Amino acid sequence: MGKKVAFCEAGYDSFYGAQQSLYTFLVNVDREKIEPVFVSPGEGEFTKRISEIGIDVEVIRQPEVFNKRGNVLKEKGLSSKIKALTGYFKHVKRYMNYYKKENIETVYCNDIRSILTSGLAARLRGIPVVWYVRVDKRLGIFNWFASNIATRIVTISNNVQNIFPKKLIINANKKFKTIYTGINLEQVDAVSTTSCLREELNVNKDTQLVALIGSIQPRKGQKDFIEAIYEIKKNHLYDAEDVKFLIVGDIVDESQRNYLEELKEMVKKNQMEEMVIFMGRRNDVLSIMKQVNLVVLPSYSEGLPRVVLESFACLCPVVATDVAGTGEIVDDKQNGLLIKPGNIEMLFKSILFMLEDKARTKEMGKNGRKKIEDCFKLESYISNLEELLLSV
Repeated sequence: MGKKVAFCEAGYDSFYGAQQSLYTFLVNVDREKIEPVFVSPGEGEFTKRISEIGIDVEVIRQPEVFNKRGNVLKEKGLSSKIKALTGYFKHVKRYMNYYKKENIETVYCNDIRSILTSGLAARLRGIPVVWYVRVDKRLGIFNWFASNIATRIVTISNNVQNIFPKKLIINANKKFKTIYTGINLEQVDAVSTTSCLREELNVNKDTQLVALIGSIQPRKGQKDFIEAIYEIKKNHLYDAEDVKFLIVGDIVDESQRNYLEELKEMVKKNQMEEMVIFMGRRNDVLSIMKQVNLVVLPSYSEGLPRVVLESFACLCPVVATDVAGTGEIVDDKQNGLLIKPGNIEMLFKSILFMLEDKARTKEMGKNGRKKIEDCFKLESYISNLEELLLSV
């Protein structure tokens, strides 16, 4: 029987980059070394997928106030704050009881919300906590608190460590470790493109396809993408027969609904409905990546964006903002183009360059695939994370 490890993720009803990377690990982990259980504050798409691969899921329901995104301490009124804090400590206590009952030996937290609840419960029980930091968000006191809870801190890229004070990294150097996530190239290569995207979109083989793939939220930069597309339209450089721009993904929760509506209004106002297509949430993302000419990721914050890794695995080049670990994947002008976040002109010109130089774009796609083969193998991700979990 392997070491019993509880894996925790607050985004139980999502299946984007962070959840996909953890799922990949759980599918491939050596269960003779590690016996995984999954502990969740609710039920949804992610917990369903975890159950389907034969891992026990324990649901420890969180108070309703914690289903909101953001800081629950911003609740209005003293009584609401007290109620939220009381619910928080009761929730932590439930995790503590579960860990004791199930003889959990290590707790792995996949996000900030889980380490502040399930991670704290483990620390209070004297159980080692591994925190995998996947996004370069500076959360002030919350990052400080979480870093004190964690026994080991794994960052998804070297640059993500910059969210922590340099003094902390220097003083606790052995606490930090970078482990790149990996891509299963055999799985990517097995993905079929028989469901033709061009037929679905009713476009011919000469129409170029450019996709932004990711959850609909401001930090992903969909608004900048639409503004760059408007520059292309305004200057009469391409029309809807020449290129289609796809926005693939959906909101994570209702707090982003207004943002999605704002994006759709921008497209309508600028008469770009034939040029910009909202695809919604898709289960065939890899197939889409294999059929588009370019993937764009104009994010304001990332960790090590899985969409870039998967695009490269699919021989698709990218235009991406140089944030966090993106520059550790993208070699500028070799397998894609790096731009500054929020710079619409750079985004517009970079997309235009890729559309115009098809031979160079295709070569960049090949270089991207080689980067994955050389630096982001699935086997390295699995073995490195297994080794760390067994060592704490």
